[in-house]
Amino acid sequence: MLFPTLDFFAFFTLVLILNWSLKKWSFIWRLFLLLASYFFYSVWDLRFLLILILVSLFNFLSALSIYKDFFGKKKNFFIISLIYNLSLLGIFKYYDFFRVSAESLLERFGFSAHFPLLEIILPIGLSFYIFKVISYNIDVYLGKIMPTSSFLDFSIYVSFFPHLLSGPIMRAGDFLIQLKDGGAKKIENLAENFALILMGLFKKLVISSYLTISITDDVFAVPENHSPLIILLAIFAYTLVIYFDFSGYSDMAIGFAGLLGFKSPINFDSPYLVTNLRDFWRRWHITLSDWIRDYVYIPLGGGQKGKLRKYFNLMVAMILTGLWHGAAGHFIFWGFWQGLGLTLNHAFLDLKKSSQFLRNSWQKAISSFLAGFLTFNFISFGWIFFRSENLQTSFSLIKSLFNFHKIFEPFKIYILFLIIFGFFVFLLERKIIKFLINFQQKLPFFLLLLLFPILIILIFKFSPDILPSFIYFKF
Repeated sequence: MLFPTLDFFAFFTLVLILNWSLKKWSFIWRLFLLLASYFFYSVWDLRFLLILILVSLFNFLSALSIYKDFFGKKKNFFIISLIYNLSLLGIFKYYDFFRVSAESLLERFGFSAHFPLLEIILPIGLSFYIFKVISYNIDVYLGKIMPTSSFLDFSIYVSFFPHLLSGPIMRAGDFLIQLKDGGAKKIENLAENFALILMGLFKKLVISSYLTISITDDVFAVPENHSPLIILLAIFAYTLVIYFDFSGYSDMAIGFAGLLGFKSPINFDSPYLVTNLRDFWRRWHITLSDWIRDYVYIPLGGGQKGKLRKYFNLMVAMILTGLWHGAAGHFIFWGFWQGLGLTLNHAFLDLKKSSQFLRNSWQKAISSFLAGFLTFNFISFGWIFFRSENLQTSFSLIKSLFNFHKIFEPFKIYILFLIIFGFFVFLLERKIIKFLINFQQKLPFFLLLLLFPILIILIFKFSPDILPSFIYFKF
């Protein structure tokens, strides 16, 4: 059951009505939220639901064991919880990758080895909710939060359906306090939540979907068949595709959660309007970036143990970020690419602090423009590795990009207009959302409720017949 489907909107309408009808009975309301989330997840596969319940139960008990320090073994319980959660990720997400890698490595040394092929289906959303429970156990272990004594509340935190499949990765302390307080007492910021849902739908169903089926899927599948110009257009198109796809999902998730009375952290903040890679990662997939910073980069020492150690920590953090996205060489290389960029970025900023670099206003203006231009193109080039099916395809595309024997080929002009339109929407996104909010706030309540589904239907009408799946669902 996907967000941009009529089935989901029918499901959510029923959930929304019952959610606010049951608010005065706290236990029944919370039980309903859990059952609604479990139903939503079970539609994908009942086996996925079983794994989700087991993960919830284990981590609920492990956090209590860590907090109560049973037998003076607090650290042991914490380590066991880490092993359990990382093992689940390892088995479901990384086993086949490491199996193939190990077999290839042994063959190079003259050994023949064949490890069992498990053929395991990756439960949708696993990487997201595993990171939620890992952060929960770490925060309890460090004494940052007290574990909840309610298995019901904890299960809702893990499985809350607007966040379940692709985030945002919300911290337990931020969610459980809202649940304990019963969420909002009435629907707040109705116009804002409607605007986020409409904008998210438009970004995914119209811009991202049309760019995907018009150019990116074809070019990234067989790059050697295309000219450098078309490949360059495809790279910039995918830069828009991944942003509109994932931020569109996040907008909808935040909007749906808001309609149920829960505030969610933002996940994107105009990430391409930056002049350095450090700021990009403060604005892109913010909840994952914050998670990596708090639970990987800082525990490694952050920037407190000298410059070389800081650069090493940055590289490790970004390679792990790439690995989180998938067990494949092209994701690891994408993480390395980002780590390399961040390391060079930090090294330059360290140099800039210790020098009288660019003190004149005109020098700063030119420097800012060039920095933004270089940063955007560095990010866009990096998406080659992220989008490609494997490293071989990535390098084939890069090779074709510099194949000047075939610079130009005919293409449909609407693709260029669609890319330009996408960039305009990105640049004006905040103003569009603000306009939608202001417009809806002026409408009578009944008219707003009438207009919202009409606008949704219009967006569906303008979308392609076959919708590409959300990119981050496979992570």
